[in-house]
Parts: sequence; C-alpha cells; structure tokens
Amino acid sequence: MVIAYSLFCCRCTVSKSFSWHYQLFNNLNSSFMKQNPKVFLAVIVLLFSFAVTNAQIAIGPKAGINISNLSGLSTNEIKAKSLVGFHLGGYVAFRFGNIAIQPELLYSTQGAKIDSVGGSENLKLNYFNIPVMLKYITNSGFYLETGPQLGFRTTAKFGSKDVKETVKSSDFSWDVGLGYQKNGLGLGARYCVGISKLGDAESVNIEDIDYKNGVLQFSISFALFGGHHDNE
Repeated sequence: MVIAYSLFCCRCTVSKSFSWHYQLFNNLNSSFMKQNPKVFLAVIVLLFSFAVTNAQIAIGPKAGINISNLSGLSTNEIKAKSLVGFHLGGYVAFRFGNIAIQPELLYSTQGAKIDSVGGSENLKLNYFNIPVMLKYITNSGFYLETGPQLGFRTTAKFGSKDVKETVKSSDFSWDVGLGYQKNGLGLGARYCVGISKLGDAESVNIEDIDYKNGVLQFSISFALFGGHHDNE
C-alpha cells in the first residue's frame, strides 16, 4: 500500500510537471512569440550569461543563399513562387562537449515572386533575424540543429511599391538544419518554418492576405576566434 501511494504521488508530480511545461510552452508561443519580443531577447541574454562562463567560445562571420517563399499567399488570382536572396551576418557558438548553443544575427532578404493575370512582381521582405540554435555535433564534425528565430522587418516592397505598413514588423520562425564543421570552417543547410502570420486575410488584396515566411538557407561560416579544434 505504501508503494502504491508512492507511485501515485510520483505520477501526480510528473503530471503536474508536464502540465506546467506544456502551459509554459503555450504561453511562450501565444503571447511572447507574437506580442512580446523583449522576453525573447531577455532569454537570449540569460543564456549568453550562463554560456560565457561555462563553454568553449567561437565567433565568426556567416553568409549564404536564401530560397524563400510565402505559404498561404497563393489564391485563385495569384500564385507565389520561390525567390532567391541572401543572408549575411555573424554568430557566437558556446560549446559544451558535443552540445552547442549558437545565437546568430543575420540580415536576410526574403519574400516571393508573385504571378498574376496582370504579370509577375517580386514581394521582397527584408529582416534582421536572430536565430538561437541548439546543436548536436558528432565527433566527426557532422551536426544537427534546431531552435527559435525572431525576425525584425526592415523593408517590404511589392515591385516598387512600399507595403511595409501592411506587413507585421516582427516574425517568429522555428529553424531546423544540418551541416558539417571542422577546424573553424562550417557548411550548413537550414529551413526556417514561419509560425507567426505576416498579414491579415480580410480581402483579396495582396497586402492583406494571410501568409507566413518559409526560407531554405545554404550557408558557409568561419570561426575567426575559437572553434579551430572543434572536432578534437
């Protein structure tokens, strides 16, 4: 009977713990991700403070190609197609054995090519993106990564028309990727899945259709400081 009571208490504790974490994730996704980017930045600062004192640090530039599109933008009148752009910035990696936390700051050109009855035009959305990636790195140098990304829109143009007032100023995505790194040089591929909505689906005007970002990235990076013995 004592054992049964102990198991019951343990189950309740686990259930409460799971419910608490599940509720926390929902709160982060609904309010913080969409309405309070300052909390996201505060989490980054806390992770940075912890990592600085406990990890091997690597710092360097990163650049590459974007192949972007906008999911939910295609209608009977228009069709969204992939648009090629670029990303450029830098990263700081904090490594703990085979695990690393890697915040980045990237300027990224995104959007889509819009085909309609009247012709084709590019919808260009440019961002400063802040991904924070959790990486698992094998001893041979191959890695898998995943993590959240917060973006701040800088410009939005449909052809020559400025449409930034109709596109939300921030964007939240979840990124997954893989790659290889050795002696400071890294090659990687990553897909950024848009979670937050960029517009409001209240009319057939392109500026108001409900859509999300989707970006495939191919990158090269190099550690200017640290990271040159990351596979030893």
